[in-house]
Amino acid sequence: MRTDGEFWEVEAQMGGPDGKSKVQQCPGRASAMILADAWRGPRWQWRKL
Repeated sequence: MRTDGEFWEVEAQMGGPDGKSKVQQCPGRASAMILADAWRGPRWQWRKL
């Protein structure tokens, strides 16, 4: 999840640094959190970038 203070994005990545990723823009923090929770699944780990 990232923001520039105005826009929010959620990025999911599978397969390490060379794996596939998907970015979804969200209208606000609440919707970004909901999407991040849904995407991370049962085996998740936050990583600061």
